[in-house]
Amino acid sequence: MVRVISISDEVYFDLSRMKDGKSFTQLLKTLIEKCENKGDPQRILDFLNTHEALSEESAGKITAELEKSRKRAVLRNISIE
Repeated sequence: MVRVISISDEVYFDLSRMKDGKSFTQLLKTLIEKCENKGDPQRILDFLNTHEALSEESAGKITAELEKSRKRAVLRNISIE
């Protein structure tokens, strides 16, 4: 099954530079496999708790950018035969 995700242009270009001939799926699988926190909720919480919370201003900017990106997103018709 294929899923569609939205990412910022900055992240897209970073991933594009990293993929080195791989598909985005292969690249993301590789990155996930290398992730130290994968599958361990306590380690994920520990990681999140070591960083400062976002300010209201930063959270607002992120939300605004996400909303703009979603409005620009184009739905594609995919037929599976």
